[in-house]
Amino acid sequence: MAEIVRFGVIGCGEIAMETLQGIAMADNAEVAMLMDVSPKVLADLQELYSAPTTTNAEDVFANPDVDAVYVATPHDTHVSLGIKAAEAGKHILMEKPITTTLADADALIEACWANDVRLGVGYFAQVDGPSAAARDLLRSGLLGEIMAVRFVVDSDKPASYWTGGYTGRVKTDWRGSKLRAAGGILIMNLSHDINTVRYVTGLGVQRVYAEADTFNTPVEVEDTIAVTLRYENGAIGSIHASSAARGGSYDQGTGPRIFGTKGQIVLPRSGVDEPARVWMENAPEGSEAGKWQDLLFAGEAVSRRAIVAGFAQAVIEGVDPPCNGQDGRAALEIVLAAYKSAETHAPVELPLEG
Repeated sequence: MAEIVRFGVIGCGEIAMETLQGIAMADNAEVAMLMDVSPKVLADLQELYSAPTTTNAEDVFANPDVDAVYVATPHDTHVSLGIKAAEAGKHILMEKPITTTLADADALIEACWANDVRLGVGYFAQVDGPSAAARDLLRSGLLGEIMAVRFVVDSDKPASYWTGGYTGRVKTDWRGSKLRAAGGILIMNLSHDINTVRYVTGLGVQRVYAEADTFNTPVEVEDTIAVTLRYENGAIGSIHASSAARGGSYDQGTGPRIFGTKGQIVLPRSGVDEPARVWMENAPEGSEAGKWQDLLFAGEAVSRRAIVAGFAQAVIEGVDPPCNGQDGRAALEIVLAAYKSAETHAPVELPLEG
């Protein structure tokens, strides 16, 4: 493998614009081809990235100049596009969520293994400086045993989000479809935080109970959800999330909060470039005990460049990407367990069957 991974980008809507910038900024990656079903969406990108365009994904799979594909299409198309890419010998960086069902996630992971291609998922935590610093701190034991985790997201998504995302770049209605999106704010947004907490704590989830509903949005997916999690070490997690919280978060909110027996840490909000904050009973040299302070970190924060560069380097070296298919599956399993619990009004034990 050359020292540059050439990407075919499949789906050039909202989130792909950020990843394209990440590819352009990465020293070990470049854009080789652009694909979208809408020629209009491709028009402004062809000149910007000096890459050929197509409205047919098969052209990307057949292109010998493409080493890897980045897939940023509606959730329900991930598995079919991913399997075709794997069978064509293309490495895959899949936008989150990995798929919409565990059976599809397993089929995609198996296809990548069978065809000896790498599978990465576009979550930040595994290449994120604040997350790595938080993980190291928890492993040091300075916060004691983890006893609780809290997730809160109060967002106020405009009506236009459901037909055009935040930018309106592509007009579509898939986000509001339970079949196509698999869910609302939990899978679309909180799955980032679920992956982050799993990476930072190293803890799996044993049991999930949830209630969800759609109160104030003309879509099929939930706009409000509450989830209780029981982690494998006995810690208790709680999630409250809404995409229809009129006025949004009054104080802008925080990211996930992890409570230990000797302190706590507040992680950055998903997608926000800021340090983690920590309070410790007993502080190491250079820090103060009993005082809230920024957690110093190395590397980049919430960087699409880091996601691309980490994945590309794994392809070059022939190793697992920082956030691999199993990581993506693990986050999806927790999300799907919550949805199952909300439907049955009963606790759900993990692992789930595919």
